[in-house]
Amino acid sequence: MPDKTRLLVRADDAGSCWASNHGCLNACADGIARSVEVMMPCAWVTDAARLFANRPDIDIGIHLTLTSEWDAVKWRPLTHAPSLVDRRGCFLPLLQDRPNDHRPALSNRQWNNEEIAAEMRAQIEMGVDLFPQASHVSCHMARHLADFDPRLGDVVAGLCAEFGLLDDPFGHGLPRFSPYPAYPRDSSARISSFVEALGGLVPGTHIFIDHPAVACGELSALGHPGYEDVFADRVSCLEALTSPAVKREIDRLGIELISYRDL
Repeated sequence: MPDKTRLLVRADDAGSCWASNHGCLNACADGIARSVEVMMPCAWVTDAARLFANRPDIDIGIHLTLTSEWDAVKWRPLTHAPSLVDRRGCFLPLLQDRPNDHRPALSNRQWNNEEIAAEMRAQIEMGVDLFPQASHVSCHMARHLADFDPRLGDVVAGLCAEFGLLDDPFGHGLPRFSPYPAYPRDSSARISSFVEALGGLVPGTHIFIDHPAVACGELSALGHPGYEDVFADRVSCLEALTSPAVKREIDRLGIELISYRDL
């Protein structure tokens, strides 16, 4: 059994909005995050590339995106993929059905495997071009695309091998650390919970995934039925990841913060 406790803190959804770009950057520069996932089809991906070009030390993941979940802002595939979109040409809100969520899901459509494969290739090609430090791929709104369809898992594995990228270990059994519950969306409660949970980490490698963002009006516009408090959730996430108390406890316990590159 390994005698070292390692924690990979991953900040998701850069590229989706200005608030997420700066939240993910701050979570790394001023906090405990070490890897950032970037969504290639989104409007703010070029801004993310500009920000992270000055920080080659920050690990980047290509966050494969086949959904567009917000009500007020939508994104489209990079390729011609009619089986993956709604009548306006935008990705559907969900990959798979969720309890009490009646929005359209890709799993209920006659989607085309070749279109998904072409779209993933296009996103990876853009990712390695915009982010030379990219080390891996991950999946937006799913543990791994292999869970959606095993054939897609094979496609992802092949693309990763071709482009020299790591296929997200979270999708292959890396244990997930959950330092605070979803509620309350309160910074002090999340920081206290995080500090306490760190003491329960056992030796080995663990991953924590969340979505930090800076407070701004743009963030207030994001949401969908069942997730209307995006602002409170993502701002309190950033405050927890940059908390001096959390950083002190990590140092005290001798927990090693790592990125995907360290795997």
